[in-house]
Amino acid sequence: MKIKTLSLTDFRAFPGPAPAKFELDSKNLLVYGENGSGKSSLFHALRGFFAVGKPPELAALRNSFSALGIGTVAVQVDFDDASQARWHVGAGALQVLGTPSAQGPTAMVLHPTQMQPPNAAAAEAAKFSALLDYRSLLNTNYRHGDEAINLFELAVYGFLADYLDLATNKTIRELWQAVLEGKPVRNTPKRLAICIGRCDAFNNAMQKALGLLKVEAQNILTTLSPNGLALLDYTFTPVAYNYAKAWADKNFSHQFIGLQVAYRGQPVERPQLYLNEARQSALALALYLGARLACAPQTTPHLKLMVLDDVLIGLDHSNRLPLLKLLDSHFAGWQVVLLTHDKTWFDLARHQLAATNNWTNYEIYEGDPLAGSPMPIVRKTESRPAKALLAKGRALLALGYVEAAANYTRQAFEYGLRGGCEFQKVKLNYKVDSKDHQAQDLLDAIKIAP
Repeated sequence: MKIKTLSLTDFRAFPGPAPAKFELDSKNLLVYGENGSGKSSLFHALRGFFAVGKPPELAALRNSFSALGIGTVAVQVDFDDASQARWHVGAGALQVLGTPSAQGPTAMVLHPTQMQPPNAAAAEAAKFSALLDYRSLLNTNYRHGDEAINLFELAVYGFLADYLDLATNKTIRELWQAVLEGKPVRNTPKRLAICIGRCDAFNNAMQKALGLLKVEAQNILTTLSPNGLALLDYTFTPVAYNYAKAWADKNFSHQFIGLQVAYRGQPVERPQLYLNEARQSALALALYLGARLACAPQTTPHLKLMVLDDVLIGLDHSNRLPLLKLLDSHFAGWQVVLLTHDKTWFDLARHQLAATNNWTNYEIYEGDPLAGSPMPIVRKTESRPAKALLAKGRALLALGYVEAAANYTRQAFEYGLRGGCEFQKVKLNYKVDSKDHQAQDLLDAIKIAP
């Protein structure tokens, strides 16, 4: 199952009343959005829609400048099996979950995974989805300062939370919650036995999850950082309950998961202090994406969604390209959404991905700044940058903007020329001053190209 259409109405940057629609057509989605245009609204919409547990408050995600009532805010997903799911405000006493709204006491905020019964497509997809922004990656390194990295909380409530332990038919998150709830009020033999049993169940599940994650993460690192970065192992001591008499002293010890990392064969004790940003990002992505592969079943009729919002913002373009190779080789069965505010990277990525014919491309631009509630301009665009530029040129020419149309046409010609030279292996001498390059030099080089 894949997403066919995503619609946002009165949601963050998209004020409505008409919905902003993104036609994915069951393909992956690559989106460029200039700063402030609404790119991150897509991320928040998908993260809230496919939330595990309590979703974010929908009213807080309404467009700040919209004069419409609370009843208009909605996120809708149409799947390619003709089914549909909505996160919206509805009315009626039969709905069991929701919060009162300005429309009256019977108006309810309805979330597809929280309704009774829940929407099966959305609920199952939420278990396996990976939605990452750059701040998520920072949690694996910079947040630890100079101290040893401890991934325990991030693993239990984050990237390994949905790992399903077949022995107990419970997830890591559920097993850890059972441990916390099993903290004995009094140290009686029966209560202690229950507590120890729950700790053992959690420890066994975590050991298995970390074993799978180690394999998947290292495979990903081989693609993202082929020059010597290796994830050797994790440091995990099984969680145990201490037997202190005072309630305040009762606790669960060994809540620690450390990393054993090496670079070119040398152990790295503090990766956040030693590795450069490209390798830290590669390590963080390996943890998150490897965990998705460890948690999600290899085959499932349900959607497996990955949304990456500017996760490579701190890297140069050469260090970003391996991610595209990784998505193609390791996540072929997933539906991927890539969001970026970097136009150069957007053009480079869609050029690289065009040959796969499995991507839909959109551009988002800020709407009229003088409007009271500006609607972003959402435009589906060609996979080939040269074709996209020509289409822009034609549209501007039809509106009478001749100079702008000529500029886009020139850019399209330059894109096509560069691509043709690369394909034909045309060699030209480099000159510092671009004015020294003559058209005749290009024509002569084309004649002698192999």
